[in-house]
Amino acid sequence: MAIEVTSVPEPRVAEWVAHVARRLIKLSVVVIILTLILGGEALLRSYKYYSQIIDARLTTGYLTSRPGLYAAPRVLQVGQKLSHEKLINALRRAGYLESSASNVWSGSFIVNGSEVEIRPGRNSRKQPALVRVVFADDEISEISGNDSPLESFTLEPEVLSNDISAKAGKREALSYDEIPPVLVNAILAIEDRRFFDHSGVDINGVARALLRNAGEERLGQGGSTITQQLVKNTYLSPEKTLQRKYAEAMLALALERRMSKKDIFALYSNEIYLGQRGAVSVRGVQEAAAVFFGKELRDLTLAEAATIAGMIQSPAHYSPLRHPDAAKARRKTVLTAMQESGAITPEQKDEACVEALNVARDVSLDNSLAPYFVDYVNRITESTGEQRIHTTIDLELQDLAEKALKKQLDRLDSIYAKRDAKPQAALVALDPHTGDVLAMVGGRDYATSQLNRATDARRQPGSTFKPFVYAAAVEDGMSPVRLFMDAPREFVYDRTRTYRPANYGGGYSMGEVTMRTGLVRSLNVVTVDVALQTGLARIANLAAAFGLPKPERYPALALGTEEATPLQLASAYAAFVNEGRRVDPRVITSIGEPPAAHPLPNSTTQVISPTTAYTITNMLAGVIERGTARKARGALPGTAIAGKTGTSRDGWFIGYSPNLVCVVWIGFDDNQQLGLTGAEAALPAWVDFMKGAVAVRPDLGGAHFECPEGIKFVEVDIATGLLSAVTCPLRELIAVPEGEQPHMECYLHGNLPAWSSPFAE
Repeated sequence: MAIEVTSVPEPRVAEWVAHVARRLIKLSVVVIILTLILGGEALLRSYKYYSQIIDARLTTGYLTSRPGLYAAPRVLQVGQKLSHEKLINALRRAGYLESSASNVWSGSFIVNGSEVEIRPGRNSRKQPALVRVVFADDEISEISGNDSPLESFTLEPEVLSNDISAKAGKREALSYDEIPPVLVNAILAIEDRRFFDHSGVDINGVARALLRNAGEERLGQGGSTITQQLVKNTYLSPEKTLQRKYAEAMLALALERRMSKKDIFALYSNEIYLGQRGAVSVRGVQEAAAVFFGKELRDLTLAEAATIAGMIQSPAHYSPLRHPDAAKARRKTVLTAMQESGAITPEQKDEACVEALNVARDVSLDNSLAPYFVDYVNRITESTGEQRIHTTIDLELQDLAEKALKKQLDRLDSIYAKRDAKPQAALVALDPHTGDVLAMVGGRDYATSQLNRATDARRQPGSTFKPFVYAAAVEDGMSPVRLFMDAPREFVYDRTRTYRPANYGGGYSMGEVTMRTGLVRSLNVVTVDVALQTGLARIANLAAAFGLPKPERYPALALGTEEATPLQLASAYAAFVNEGRRVDPRVITSIGEPPAAHPLPNSTTQVISPTTAYTITNMLAGVIERGTARKARGALPGTAIAGKTGTSRDGWFIGYSPNLVCVVWIGFDDNQQLGLTGAEAALPAWVDFMKGAVAVRPDLGGAHFECPEGIKFVEVDIATGLLSAVTCPLRELIAVPEGEQPHMECYLHGNLPAWSSPFAE
């Protein structure tokens, strides 16, 4: 059967197509309108969300609210030894600018004659609007806030590291006006030519990036503006996904509505990562100029500025130190871009392209901030996510510690010039009342050796262990004036075993001396006798209570044969000045929002009585006055000090003021004999550090040690330990626990005529 096909007239087809088209257009318009409405609302909500992130950062201080490690904030005090120049450097490192500052910076300052006027950032916590610091002879003579006297003023904390995988160098904040135009033009030409024209996101750049990476969830190329790069580096993870790219764009848009272009560019120039040299992670253009070219930023040539700008894209690949050919090729690319943008002439470009790439070879690479301390914090820190970690390190004291050790090591290097190895050193300083570690140096050169000898090198402490022996004896009721024989002796222990100690240097008084003299003069025979009469188990258990490794119960333990670290010994000695309470060393004060949103408490343990602690401190003060550490006598006028030398294969000195404990160790990594006493090897560095520490922080000194109830002061004859007569040639005022003081007057010198006494008038 045939089927008849009826054709549709052409006019009707055209009409039908037009009708369908009109319907599709109307539908498309509706869809577009609905999409814009719904998308606009979502976009607005999204923008508000990212704006809140920006606002939170600015509210708490952009520079001090980023995840990372922060030093303890510097406290300015009246009477503090500090010059104009040092304060200015400290302010710059803490993010203050010598100009008017927006809320992105920590604040601003100006120098006015003998005064420095500080204006804290608008978001600084409970700070006066204007603080005046007045100087007289390199000392702070006056601090006032809003024209009212202040006892102290606290600066914003300095950043130790925003990248826990790398060490930060000593950096100072730069304003836009302090960045030379040649470098500004180089960065703009190669990174974001339209920076001063767009609103944070360059639509043309984004479109180009999307076209290059169409269909890829993981983006291979960016198109990010300088603002986007800044928020990427300071807010976001480094992953390259569309979601992160979207967040980057929204944050950039929000940031541009809250900060000036100049502030954004300055932040970017201060924060940008520019590679590695030695142990230092180079961040910021100023540090790059110093590390790679040995120059101040203002002295960079056009070619050097182009080299630094070219490194931004890939610091490792374009490093002028490791890949000079690639660095030159990239430099030419930057110079070409600068010519195209009109920043330089063709002649300037050609001249800069042929300039030799002269990388500085003799710059100091030891520019990192407390690298051993940063390593230690990172090692013990539990997972804290993207939070701020506020540490205890005082960077002024840290600098003093590093300089004190370097000075002493330089002295020692001449002594050991013929040896294959150089001596190493470690220093730990902590607050005995809180356990806060204020300074830590783990070796002579972090770039050469990352072993932290302050925390990881266990060495025999020698005579620095003796105070714990005497503490156990005093705790058990033994009087500091009890007499012991100072002569060659053989001791029997475990019924049949014998031990024959010898005094250092082989000298003996061949008579009886007081227990106090045994510690002051570090007499080995007397110390072993005290230990055996007290009980070796008692001493071993007490050492463990002090936080030291528990020694084996042999008589030699009294002479410091059980190895310990400088940090362990610093914590243990803190109990003597902290009324017998041991505090655990602490390197982190809080985690989270500043100020301490989540403060980390520190535990204390009462290991000896306050009277025993003070008695030992009084005995150790005698070590300074007339014992093995006499070289320190008078070194800190107006500050009470006590301490103990130690000589094993190494040299030690551990000493303290009422508010600061410091341990210095000097020795060889391979356990070679140092051949010097602790007084010769370690004490000079301790004195240098403590003098500087008390000068810059008077609160760490103290005119006297706090005396608890239950202590009696008696004047005794040094030779007999009895109450002194006016004719005794050597008398000393000492502290003893109540009930342990002598009651008899000296019988050796009582019948001497008055003229025979050196104290007779």
